[in-house]
Amino acid sequence: MTRKEEIDKRGYIIIKNVFSPEEITEIRNNVITDKDHKGDLLSSKLLSKVITDSRILTIFKECLGQEEIFYFGDSSFSFNAGGTKFHKDSKDREKKDSHEFKDKNYSLLRLGIYLQDHSQHSKGLSLRTDSHLEHSVKKGKIINFKSEIGDIVIWKLTTTHAGNTEIVSFLPNVAFNPNIAKRFPEFIKLKSIEPRIALFMCFGLEDEYSSAYIDYLKTRKYAVERWQVSKYSDEAIKAMKDQNIKLYDSFDINEIDLSSVRKRYKQV
Repeated sequence: MTRKEEIDKRGYIIIKNVFSPEEITEIRNNVITDKDHKGDLLSSKLLSKVITDSRILTIFKECLGQEEIFYFGDSSFSFNAGGTKFHKDSKDREKKDSHEFKDKNYSLLRLGIYLQDHSQHSKGLSLRTDSHLEHSVKKGKIINFKSEIGDIVIWKLTTTHAGNTEIVSFLPNVAFNPNIAKRFPEFIKLKSIEPRIALFMCFGLEDEYSSAYIDYLKTRKYAVERWQVSKYSDEAIKAMKDQNIKLYDSFDINEIDLSSVRKRYKQV
């Protein structure tokens, strides 16, 4: 099974040992150093090399089944962020009859790199298998992404997922609904590593889904503010273009009514 076939079937894919422990330590230290950065990852001097890493871009290309893929400034890091509720990231997540949930070739993918161990620690990621083809966030088998240092996970924006997963120490292989797990007393949960840090990046194809999602992001305060302060170096632009990544270059802040953008949705 190819990576595209796997993610189209399950809605997510887990890849082990993409980065070495030493690389993860360096990335983690760079996030801590640059934790006040408000732009996307490509605009960070310390973190741009993660999103331009050929291993990451090759994996995206394999999952999308195309050599030329599309980046539109949707990337960030999470530093001790909250959130435990199952949700979807896609534009039409509240529209039951959206074509997004009928198309296994839906092309917007999110990649997460968790910069601490979650194989023996709580606060990792939960996903629901096959949920990318379901509107309801209550459908699909729950799995915990018990990531070790260097692992990555990619999911379709239509896939149901939740952050900050609590793991019960005497039932480490049981994946509870996050709404239930968070109610357990602290002394029976596996401890988490602080600060909890993760990197997120979204790539897709230049198609109807990315066009609609960009229009959606233009209505969200966090996305517009991130675009405003994301300035790319010539080196970063070249690194992307040399690897066949098309960059979104049609953004004009003057087209957006800043008074109308809404506060909603943060990475988990």
